Amino acid sequence: MLVIGSIVFGLFLLFLGAAIVDSSHLTSDAGTPAGNDRANVWGPVVAHAGIFFFVVGLVGAAILLEDLDIFVRLFLLIVAFVALLLVLANSPTIFG
Repeated sequence: MLVIGSIVFGLFLLFLGAAIVDSSHLTSDAGTPAGNDRANVWGPVVAHAGIFFFVVGLVGAAILLEDLDIFVRLFLLIVAFVALLLVLANSPTIFG
């Protein structure tokens, strides 16, 4: 249950990071220091924490949930690897 919670929490943090970055592009905050901080600091920090929990949850599910089919476990590892590649490819660019 903790593994599934980690995956869901990671996805929620990814959503929250994208929302923070998008909120910095509002007309009232465009170009202000607070808007720039949200776009360049807080949004990516929250998104990177989200991708960390997401990858840890996927790897944990692939390792700890032994009643899953071997191909499902392999698929979870492949998805975790692709998510890790997104981090290495500078994931804040995903949010614009």
